[in-house]
Amino acid sequence: MSNYQGPATLIAGGAQIEVVATLSGGRSGPGSEWGGSVQTDSAAQDLCSSMNNNEVKLRLPDGREGDVVATSTAIGSGRLKVSGRGPMPF
Repeated sequence: MSNYQGPATLIAGGAQIEVVATLSGGRSGPGSEWGGSVQTDSAAQDLCSSMNNNEVKLRLPDGREGDVVATSTAIGSGRLKVSGRGPMPF
């Protein structure tokens, strides 16, 4: 099992949002499943609005990226749940 906790960037369309990510995943490879949550100072509702109908990527400080689906957990909390698609970036 792999884990990551630290800074990251959510990228959707032309928007980039700095977050703190808490991620975990099982096996690695193309069919891997991973996910967790991200926290930012911005409201989660605003984040989700900027991500609608856009491909969303999560980039770690070393440049590795993964495709994610992001959903809000509690409006106004600044926390999003993320589910990774494809290889883990950590």
